[in-house]
Amino acid sequence: EGGVAVPLTLIQPQYLLQFVHHVIDYMCGGPGVSHEMYKDCPLDKFWLAIQQVKTIAQEVTLGNLTQEKVVSLLSPLGQKTAENVYHIVNARNAEVVDHMLRETLKNTQHLKDFDWNVRLSVASDKVLDLNECFLTLHLHTSPPQSMKGTSDLCVEMTAPQVDSLLVQLKSAQDTLTALSLE
Repeated sequence: EGGVAVPLTLIQPQYLLQFVHHVIDYMCGGPGVSHEMYKDCPLDKFWLAIQQVKTIAQEVTLGNLTQEKVVSLLSPLGQKTAENVYHIVNARNAEVVDHMLRETLKNTQHLKDFDWNVRLSVASDKVLDLNECFLTLHLHTSPPQSMKGTSDLCVEMTAPQVDSLLVQLKSAQDTLTALSLE
């Protein structure tokens, strides 16, 4: 279980905690991690070490790794060093969350505009007395940054479906509000 840290053991111990900070800086939009400072680590292991720190940072942030699990995974580094790595990652949790949200939003369509109308269906060829309201919602979205153009989505809903959608949107808003307050 502790073998996960092998590439990290190739980073000189006196530079390891600084390396973790540099990787998190890089994750969050800072300058890249330079191999020049860590020449004693073979280049292929250097890239693996960067990936391991990124993975640990993301998994700790998501709550998938506890301090005990991190210390166990990084046991080849020694308990004190493994605990220090965990504390660095945990202390920079807010930065990692911001990075993860930015990365997610980069690949998400954004609502540019919407149009809606309500119509009343009084009858159909099968039902003489229908009297049902329908909401037609036209969503105009822009694709992720890597793509161009726009797309449109048209959704028709009954009154109970609109009520359900509003409840879901309110729940999403409450969740986002709670996350932004953390």
